[in-house]
Amino acid sequence: MFKWIVIDVEPRTDYTLLITFAKGKKRVFDCKKFLFDEDFFEEIKNLDFFMKARADHHTVMWSENLDISPEYLYKNSIKEKKHRNLFL
Repeated sequence: MFKWIVIDVEPRTDYTLLITFAKGKKRVFDCKKFLFDEDFFEEIKNLDFFMKARADHHTVMWSENLDISPEYLYKNSIKEKKHRNLFL
């Protein structure tokens, strides 16, 4: 199995995606750079539309016409940082 296959995605209101890749690896992809890209789909700039991101066909999709290649997502994302519980 390829390491970049998308298993699950959680869109966040800060225009990042928490992506679960094959073997359970979690990474964060920042989509904010697309907000200023005139060549990128306008729909993704709408937060309600952005929040409809889903894992489908081993990648992240919003519609049949809008997806990002899983290889690109993996190579351009960072490992999820584990948050400390401050109340312990």
